[in-house]
Amino acid sequence: MNRHKVFMIALQILSISFLLFGCSTSNSSHGNVEYLIYKDNENHFSINYPSTWSIDSKQPNVGVMFDSPKENDQDMYTENVSAGAFSLPTEATSPIENYVNGMVDTIKKQTPEMNVIKTSSLKINNVPAIQIIYTAKRDNLDLAYKATYLLKGKVGYIIVFTCLNGEIDKYSPVVDNMINSFVITD
Repeated sequence: MNRHKVFMIALQILSISFLLFGCSTSNSSHGNVEYLIYKDNENHFSINYPSTWSIDSKQPNVGVMFDSPKENDQDMYTENVSAGAFSLPTEATSPIENYVNGMVDTIKKQTPEMNVIKTSSLKINNVPAIQIIYTAKRDNLDLAYKATYLLKGKVGYIIVFTCLNGEIDKYSPVVDNMINSFVITD
């Protein structure tokens, strides 16, 4: 099997894990947000998160998940950000942009009704990254996802924000701050 196919299989497995475990139930508000630093020494990364959000590092196949607090008793969905690292079978030597179609295809295989809103290239602390924003239905909920992938050597990183469809803009200031704070600590 060629290296590109092996690499794409590894990305598929990780994407599936984050889609399956990247959700829980309740809601959040933000104003002036105080951030704390979460350090994952095993997976060699750190990320800032709002001090009012809870941390769950016990989810299977997910390094860490940050859950937003409830806004009120009627909230039925907890927006969350999950972050993790995974080993690649071979070093990623191609530009990350070369993997976008494979990443989208992987998500579509697991969630055929997904609708890609936008893909973009960015840099997070000088590491090239790809961001895929899409919508999909899960457990009868219309959800929106902002999945950010980074590759460095033989390690891939993924940060996934999950919220009710239509609420990405509401959470963007906090979530973008979290994503942009992500640091690979070697």
